[in-house]
This record gives sequence, structure tokens and C-alpha cells, in this order.
Amino acid sequence: MRGRARRGLLVPAMTLTTVLVAVAAATVTACSDRGGGTPEQGTRAAGLTASPAPAVLQEPPVTLTEAERALSGALGAQAVLESATPHLEADRRNLLAQTRDSQEALTMAAFNSTPGPLPHYTWGKPELLVPRVQWDPFWFAAVVEREDSKGEKRSAVLVMTKYGEHEWYLSSTSLLDPEERVPEIAKDAGGYATELDDDDPTTAISPRLMAPLHATSAEEGSAGFAAGLIEKGPHTTGYAEEIAGKRPKYKGDCLGYDSIFGASNYPVHALRTADGGAMVMYSLIRTTTVTAKIEPCADIRVPPNAERLASATGARKELRTVETQQYVSTVPAKTGRGPARVIGYLGGVTKVSAN
Repeated sequence: MRGRARRGLLVPAMTLTTVLVAVAAATVTACSDRGGGTPEQGTRAAGLTASPAPAVLQEPPVTLTEAERALSGALGAQAVLESATPHLEADRRNLLAQTRDSQEALTMAAFNSTPGPLPHYTWGKPELLVPRVQWDPFWFAAVVEREDSKGEKRSAVLVMTKYGEHEWYLSSTSLLDPEERVPEIAKDAGGYATELDDDDPTTAISPRLMAPLHATSAEEGSAGFAAGLIEKGPHTTGYAEEIAGKRPKYKGDCLGYDSIFGASNYPVHALRTADGGAMVMYSLIRTTTVTAKIEPCADIRVPPNAERLASATGARKELRTVETQQYVSTVPAKTGRGPARVIGYLGGVTKVSAN
């Protein structure tokens, strides 16, 4: 999880005259307390300091205009590179150069596992979710409708990041479940959102803990200590049920099967929702291992969706596959009711090792 150092963005607009008046007032008051000032001096000083200069709100480090321009540029370039014919290696390199974090891992895997042209998408008008107060690395999120070449539409939650003076990168993409909608995000009068600290104490689950608790739910299911904290579903307790169902089959072939989940080292981002809770965007890493207990055992086959990432079609002793999973979840306020819920996901196999 990333460490952060706050930088305040509300700065009092104090002119030199204001500073001098404040100092003079303090001096007069001090003299009056010692009996050295006159009533006339005290009255004049009080009149000068009665109306302090108003605070001026600085422009956010990332404006809505900049965010719109950055997202439009990234999606436009992506559309051009994806549809390039013939699809040159340079096109893929340029597309990869626009990604970062978990999105980079998934994009690289897509290049290595897709022999033909990459999937082509068209994008709708985005809803920008830009934090007013934030610090380097800067970021913002957007909710955009994505349509594939078959005409299927899904709402996507994108996260864009910028490190220092570098360009903007696409950091993560999650697709909302068809029946889900992004919760209402709390925004100020200027249309800016509020970012939450990793350890924000006002939510039922702090953003930093959402990933490890999700991983626990995926491994241990309803019997784990995360039960009741995160809603049951295919990406939580459903994984635990899947793992428990596969183990007996592999055991019958004298193979060991295990699948573990863990919080990734990729950034965690969270925004305040209108009900006082949070929308959290994070990644998990799932590592699945199939091991031969004795010899001879049944063949250990590489899953079809990972064959192009492996150097062989099977393994003799052990096969290990690694998935990168991107999620969007909602968390209630600390005083709210109900568990956290997974509302969006996108992931895939990003590494395979066989021996």
C-alpha cells in the first residue's frame, strides 16, 4: 500500500499589509496588558484587525478539464492502436506505454496470449470522479460505457494516474456487473470528489483493509473471519466454493490443488460516497498451484486460457498460474448497515510457470 504525505490545499490569502497589521495589533495588545498603551491605540488596532482577509481556495492539482483531456487522449489513442491493420509490434509497444500498475500486467498478458488483433472497443461519455485534494502520484477515476465489437455494452470504472511530471497512464479497468451501478459520489460545489486516506476511520472497512479482507473471503468463504463483512458472491465466497469443489477431483488423480489470494502491491484508491461510505478500487493476486504428489500421476495440463503464456502444454511436477484481478467495491459508513459489496471486476492470467 502506498505511503502518503499530505499537502494542504487551503491557503490563507494574507497580503503583506495584513501581516503587518496583525503584528501591530499583537504588539499593541501586549503593551496594553502591561499598561504601556493608550485607549486610542487599542481602539484603532482593534478596528484594523476586525476583518481578516478571506481564505482563497487554490485550484486543484488535477482539474476537471485536465482529467477530461487526459482520458479522451488515452481512449482515443487506444482505439486507434487497437484497430490498426496490420497490427504492428510498434502499435502494441505504444499501447503498452500508456498503461501502468495492474493494467500494464493485464495488457502485457493480452499481447502474449492473443495471436491476432486485440479486441476493439468504443467508449461513451465519461462521468469524471476527480479528487479535489490529493498528492503525487495524482489520479482520478471515470465511469464510462464500453461497447465491444459485438455490440455488448458494459459500464467500466477506469483509473488514470500521473507520476510527477510524466504523462497520464491507464492504471486499472474494472467492468461493473450488469445489474450494478456506481454509487453516488460525494462532490463539492465545484464538482470535485473527496479522496479517502488508506486508513480512513469513518468507513466500516478502511480502504487499506478491503483487499486483504476480500482475499480472506475468497479463500475461506463463509467460514472465514471476513464472513459478514463482505457480501457473498462469485468473486468472494464463490471462489472458496470453487476451490473446495476442485480439490477432491485433483486428489483422485494424485494431484494436489491449492489456490490462494493476496492483496497486490498496486495502488489502492478510494472516494467518499454520498451516504458517508466509500467506493474502493484495488487489485488482488490469485496464485493457483497443481502439484504431483507421487509418480506417476495424471498429466498436469495448462488451462486453455493460459496456454500461450506457458512454454509447454503441461507440467510434470508442478504448474503455477498467477492471475491479476482488478476490483471495485462499495463500503458502508462506519455507522451504516450491511456488508461491503463487490460491484466490478476485470482480470486474467498474467503468468504461468511449469516444471
